[in-house]
Amino acid sequence: MEIHWHWIASFLLAVIQLTGWVLIPKALFIARTPQAAVGWSLALLFLPVFAIPLFLVFGESRFSGYTKAGDGGNAGLDAMLVRAWSSMSAARGGFSEKYADAALLVEKLRGLPVTGGNSARLLVNGTATFDAIFAAIDAARHSVLVQFFIISDDQLGNRLKDRLIAAAGRGVKIYVLYDSVGSKQITLPYLEALRRAGVRIQGFVTNRQLGMNFQINFRNHRKLVLADHEAAFLGGLNAADEYLTGGAKFDSWRDTHMELRGPAVSALRVNFAEDWFYATEELIDDGLPIDNWPAAGVADRPRPNNQSSIFHHQSLPAVVFASGPADRCNGCLSVFATVIQAAKRRLWLASPYFVPDSVLRQALTQAALRGVDTRVLLPSRPDHLLPWWSAFSYYPAMRDAGVKIYRYLPGFMHQKVLLADDDLALVGSVNADYRSLMLNFELTAAVNDRAFAADVHQMLERDFASARAENMNLFDEADWWFRLRVKLAQLSSMEQ
Repeated sequence: MEIHWHWIASFLLAVIQLTGWVLIPKALFIARTPQAAVGWSLALLFLPVFAIPLFLVFGESRFSGYTKAGDGGNAGLDAMLVRAWSSMSAARGGFSEKYADAALLVEKLRGLPVTGGNSARLLVNGTATFDAIFAAIDAARHSVLVQFFIISDDQLGNRLKDRLIAAAGRGVKIYVLYDSVGSKQITLPYLEALRRAGVRIQGFVTNRQLGMNFQINFRNHRKLVLADHEAAFLGGLNAADEYLTGGAKFDSWRDTHMELRGPAVSALRVNFAEDWFYATEELIDDGLPIDNWPAAGVADRPRPNNQSSIFHHQSLPAVVFASGPADRCNGCLSVFATVIQAAKRRLWLASPYFVPDSVLRQALTQAALRGVDTRVLLPSRPDHLLPWWSAFSYYPAMRDAGVKIYRYLPGFMHQKVLLADDDLALVGSVNADYRSLMLNFELTAAVNDRAFAADVHQMLERDFASARAENMNLFDEADWWFRLRVKLAQLSSMEQ
């Protein structure tokens, strides 16, 4: 029997073309911007062979299948949110009038208030960060919740593993969550050693549920350690050797974390429980009494290894907010833009990547045009080429508005910090790029306190002293091949 390959090829092409047409309405409904809607529609119409797989992987702008506390999807999560609200309301605090709109946004988006009675400590590098984390794990009596984008089976990862195993041996309940894409260096023996010790450990797989096989463009980028629901650590560092040393690629690594205690950390237990429930369809049972939620004054309790003496920023207002693609509204971007718009004198932003969406671009340029000292601190060497090249495309707009860009010279800079004037600082996992703002699950703490902001100011001043001012004409003066690469890289971060 003769096989008519041309008929088969024609049939397949017709199916592909029809599939492209069917996906066009979906692209129109889910695109975040008109430009993205037009771009996807034209690609699906005229280049369906290439556009269909790209759209299935990168087209989705909203994460499906995630249950948020308070939405009625799970009674246990809803009850946890109610208890957090009750304890935090008893310790309700407030941001200054200048940042009241940003605080109100957080409360409306999450349903949890700004609290007073917190304490905060800036952790400027990996050594300080993991020394503090390990001390808190060693002192834990009830539970330790651990979440990293990257956990590696290396020296630092094994130091973390050994402490978790020791804590589990003392009867402490341990939950560990890692991102399955980010944690490529985690090994089966590593996982088995933790599980044998009684540690609950699970990878966050974004396409785990039926019908979501193409939901792989999202990442859980959060970094959190929560010990006994009292000491919380969050920021930019992951549990891998390179975050201490720079690894084989860089001679050093610059990063920032922070420690937070007090009623604000109640929100973090809820955030972790939501992530854990998505990954496992189970609620956490961390051994804490139902009413053991931090209240005002818990920040003043004694700390392990006499750490209380270095917590000199006490009784301060703070709020922690999670953001991610499962949110109905982009809370992270809204809060960042509102803070930037409130700044009067200084706006310093440190991020390893700079691929801002239109809202963040507008907020930064408007701040500079108002006369605010607006600076962006970026690395001087890339670890990922596409976001590195993309950043240069924004130079002309930043230059024309008066935004200054600096390149940090020693090693690689990975911190995610925002300083507004002399009284507000944000530290977390959010990069100033489209992926972090739109596609990743992220975590940020905002502290409205002059003493804490002064620490951040001094830290960033040292960083700027180790940086060079960028030539803001670089993109315009570059050869056509460099500009083409930059523009093609920018397309890979198309707003949706």
